[in-house]
Amino acid sequence: MRDFIIVKDPEVAKLFADESRREILHNLRHREMTPCQLARLLDKNVSSISYHLKALEEAGLVRQSRTQVKGNLIEKFYEATAHRFIISYTLSEGLAPGSEDIAQWSKEICKGAVDSLEVFGYRTPAEEEKLLKLFEKYARLENVAYEDLISRQKLPVKVMHPSVRLLLSLLTHVRLNQKPEYTKLLAEIFASLKS
Repeated sequence: MRDFIIVKDPEVAKLFADESRREILHNLRHREMTPCQLARLLDKNVSSISYHLKALEEAGLVRQSRTQVKGNLIEKFYEATAHRFIISYTLSEGLAPGSEDIAQWSKEICKGAVDSLEVFGYRTPAEEEKLLKLFEKYARLENVAYEDLISRQKLPVKVMHPSVRLLLSLLTHVRLNQKPEYTKLLAEIFASLKS
């Protein structure tokens, strides 16, 4: 299993829009499972899981890891092909042909973040649209820096280990802080949240 896969194909990235497929990938990143095991875990029928597995396998996001004979049945086990899947910023920005839906999904994520401010004690400012644009710009800058960082990986690493997640977060923000537009953006967001 690879540490990272950067998804640059819009058709493959669209698979992540489906919650069932994201749940399947999440589980298969941690352990290999059969369609029956996934169906029980996710409270779905086996035919639905098999349909999603086929789409994920054709896209190269999962693979059959082994088979096991149980009586006169053959069980197929699947695993994810990477520990982390990153949708390229070129898709989340709608810069590649066919990626408009993914760009819309990215905007919806930013809108959800703005709508959730009150959960953490911030009130949504009157200029909500302006704040949404700032969040979108932040997401774009962070995605570019993160993708650039992981594309520089030289050796295998335990991606799911908390120390590696901390390191990736830190290095991403170190890279971002080297950009004057990032520090200016944070100041604008901070000022908007205070108003």
